Amino acid sequence: MKLFSIANTLLLGYLVNFVHAKSIELNADNINSVISSAPDWKKLSEDLDYLAEESNFHFGTIDCSTQGDLCDEHDIMGYPTVQLWENGDKVEQYKGANKYDPLTEYIKQRIASASDAKLEQQVVDEEEDEIVPPEIEQAEEEEEEEEAEDEADGEQAEIEQDTDSGVLPNPGGISANLDGEQMKEIASNNVPWFIKFYAPWCPHCKSLAPTWTEMASQLRGQINVGEVNCEALPTVCETYEIRGFPTLKMFGQDGEPVQYTSDRSLVSLMKFANTHAGPSVKELDANELEQHLSVKDVALIYLHSTKETDIPELVQKIAGQFTSTIPFYATQDEESFKKFNLAPSDLPAILIAKDNTFRIYPSHDFVNTKASREALVGWIEKEQYPLVSKLGPSNQQSILQGNKPVVINIVNAKDTVSQSKFRNIANVWSKSLKADQIKVIFAEMDRAMWKDYVHDKFNIQHDETAKIVIFDAPNYIYFTRDVNNEVLSLDKPEGLYVGLKNLEKLQGESTLLAHQKVGVSISRSMDWIFAHWLISCLGFGLVGSFVYRYLTFRNPKRLGGSVLPSFRPADAYTHKD
Repeated sequence: MKLFSIANTLLLGYLVNFVHAKSIELNADNINSVISSAPDWKKLSEDLDYLAEESNFHFGTIDCSTQGDLCDEHDIMGYPTVQLWENGDKVEQYKGANKYDPLTEYIKQRIASASDAKLEQQVVDEEEDEIVPPEIEQAEEEEEEEEAEDEADGEQAEIEQDTDSGVLPNPGGISANLDGEQMKEIASNNVPWFIKFYAPWCPHCKSLAPTWTEMASQLRGQINVGEVNCEALPTVCETYEIRGFPTLKMFGQDGEPVQYTSDRSLVSLMKFANTHAGPSVKELDANELEQHLSVKDVALIYLHSTKETDIPELVQKIAGQFTSTIPFYATQDEESFKKFNLAPSDLPAILIAKDNTFRIYPSHDFVNTKASREALVGWIEKEQYPLVSKLGPSNQQSILQGNKPVVINIVNAKDTVSQSKFRNIANVWSKSLKADQIKVIFAEMDRAMWKDYVHDKFNIQHDETAKIVIFDAPNYIYFTRDVNNEVLSLDKPEGLYVGLKNLEKLQGESTLLAHQKVGVSISRSMDWIFAHWLISCLGFGLVGSFVYRYLTFRNPKRLGGSVLPSFRPADAYTHKD
């Protein structure tokens, strides 16, 4: 059994080379959390070195700043990450604190479990050699089946227990199958659960199933998701007044469960879940915060002292605006202050954590005024995107309908090579970005999830090859070729860089249909008029005066009854003697 500390992420082939290594020096000096945990890891590997011979338990460290392409394949989101591997296969990811004592306790538990499993296997092997009468064998099989069912029920019941004890909600990103006892516990506590009541024969339930599964995956580490089979558990569904299928309800809030009544699109479901899943700003300690950050690309953190028990109204209101895009956390834990290099005199403070680093909001004024709101919202909108955003229901609107150009990598989710190339391209662009250059968002689209959108908007057919598109979102234009009319490619990043600096020279195509173009033109004209209302009023006044003069001069009888003056020519006058 081997335990590896990973600075970014790892590749199985390279793990084999490090099986007998006690330590490999970390070079990721820019990662504060890696630095802070390195002494504990070094001491742990030295103190428990005897386990290599005693229990075949080894330690190793992989520096992913030099093995970036290899590490990207395993999607590690936080640093450092500790994983347990056995016989060449990943067993699990350690989610506790990266400190000496918790890690020591975890290792002892795993060794004990492995020893018990080995002993059980030896007993099984011995029993297989014995001759067992058919009646006894059948009774033993029935007993084993009952024990397996009890064990499954126990594992399922641990969901609620783990949630109450501060473990990350929905750690696996799945929709859990629930029974009556679990539903009673969910209904009696304050832990948010978004639950689907369904019947296997229901066609609408079958249509919702893939969307519900994807939603559960998107809500990993945020909100618990479950489902109840009303055909198998009719009394449970009667208890919660289920009258039709599927019925979706949010449990865990004060009062009665909230029923979902909107459309069943992924975006709407996600928005409802985030809106009704408790406070918009979650108060966490250092360990809980680390767990949440390990599964989130971007997060906003409000750090405050113990004297300030209430989260400012400004932060709560703005958190409501970004409910579906950025999670808001708050902490009073001194360990978190140290992690972000903040002294007590620096508090209160707001920062955005992303890409293994963080950006601190320059102001410490969180009074709820219009100027403060506009300043903080503007800063969040500027900093809210990581180096490469994964396009999903939570951010698709802000990215694909925003005011910045987007470089999109349309790729198979398992094509880690293309994803690594794209990330390197984004990294090079961000490092070379000058103050006067246009800001660009780099985003990845899962080809399977977005195949219809990609075909309709960008006229790209579904295949296994990664495709690059520059989408000028403000102008509804997309580009698939560079300034030399060559197809944009991950293998030729220079053409992409030149194209981004010269969008006006690229030959693009509109994503709008004819009637949509008319609607956009009218909308933009109205926006301009309201934005420049004084000039618009003067312009309309001048045009109106010229039209009025023209009508009254040519045909004065047309406005004969008007109180306004007409420009009628004087009657001809002749003098007679």
